[in-house]
Amino acid sequence: MKHRVYRWPAILLALALAAAGCGRSHRAHSGGNAQAGKKVKITLFTWTRPAEVAVNQRLCQEFMDQHPGIEVEIMNEPGQRAMDKLQTMVAAGNPPDVMSIHGAYFMPMAASGALLDLDPLIAEDKDFDLEDFYPQLVEQCRYQGKLYSLPRYTSVYVLFYNRDLFDAAGLSYPDAAWTWDDYLAAARKLTVNDPDPNKRRFGCVIDFWGARIYPWIWSAGGEILDKTGTRCLLDMPESQEALQFLVDLRHKWKVCPPTTQAEKKQNIAMFVNGQVAMFQTGAWDIQAMKEAKSLHWDIAPLPMKKQHATLMGMENYAIAAQTKHPKEAWELLKFLLSPHAQEVMAREMEKQPSRQSVANGPYLAQKVGYNRKVFVDALGYARQAPNIPDWDRVSHYIQEQLDLIWMGKVSVKEGTTRAARQVTEALQASRR
Repeated sequence: MKHRVYRWPAILLALALAAAGCGRSHRAHSGGNAQAGKKVKITLFTWTRPAEVAVNQRLCQEFMDQHPGIEVEIMNEPGQRAMDKLQTMVAAGNPPDVMSIHGAYFMPMAASGALLDLDPLIAEDKDFDLEDFYPQLVEQCRYQGKLYSLPRYTSVYVLFYNRDLFDAAGLSYPDAAWTWDDYLAAARKLTVNDPDPNKRRFGCVIDFWGARIYPWIWSAGGEILDKTGTRCLLDMPESQEALQFLVDLRHKWKVCPPTTQAEKKQNIAMFVNGQVAMFQTGAWDIQAMKEAKSLHWDIAPLPMKKQHATLMGMENYAIAAQTKHPKEAWELLKFLLSPHAQEVMAREMEKQPSRQSVANGPYLAQKVGYNRKVFVDALGYARQAPNIPDWDRVSHYIQEQLDLIWMGKVSVKEGTTRAARQVTEALQASRR
């Protein structure tokens, strides 16, 4: 769910040339090797940690056992530059057949022609139940009306809290009725301003960057962009109110540590170590929390101002437009998105299912020691970050000002006014 600055112009040119050279008549190639008695080899690109690689390997072996004519090779890139590597492979005309794509990359890749339209494959497959997927997730997988990916799983931001620290402070646990005022009051009571760093504790920790601030803005009634996607609205009073509330947590109330964007990885460590009592994050951090045996935690919705709000993230599975084996690639994608595979990933890797039948069935039924229903309910009011092809070229203007605001070098009004102007000018210039 993290948003970064992406470099696409050169890659888009390369993709255009590649598309011109190979076209999209790939179906004639499908199954040729299998019909000749040879295995069709397809590649799956992932970007996961070793534990998840092992689960993917088991699932792929299960798939191959069921499809003896298909061999799957997993290409895993666990580092920060995984999507850069994927882009390079696509631009070079050597893409993986099936690929796992960070949700923030889907729109640029779909717009460039890198992905195969899945609608015809789904129309031919009477056994595939598209309606089982959350419709709001499927909608975000479309570009200009065509379905170019499907949600492998979803994720939402919620409030993680340390039960032991709440108990020690005599505080009731957060719930769906919690407001910003409740959050601030709890943060103040949970903060321990001790001169000894080992005894110092903060009520909360704030990641003041990118997508993590969006739920606060939406909760206050603010927006990031207007509906046309051509004007930035960070200078709205409601947007400014949300950012001022977060800044005050650090500078006025001193209930959160002065972390920077570069230090954001430390925030999960501070929560796990009991140095902070509340932390906004998602299911992807649960594995780290489970490793801390002495940490007793649970989750609640993010506190609200005018309304409940959170960010909806996705990881998508897609098929390369240049694949020579679209039918085999579809069979693999379909298997990896099956209820069985989603149940395995939810049970073993804490992945929030994108299928409604799994989310409301095995996912909620599993005993995990925390309230998973918060995740499922939050998807009902979750929103996606700005999803326009050129967002990656303008979002850095916002982050530059957010960093200055968070450090106290510019005011919220000054920083948001400048960011809104810069983003708006860049978006409008790109459409001329």
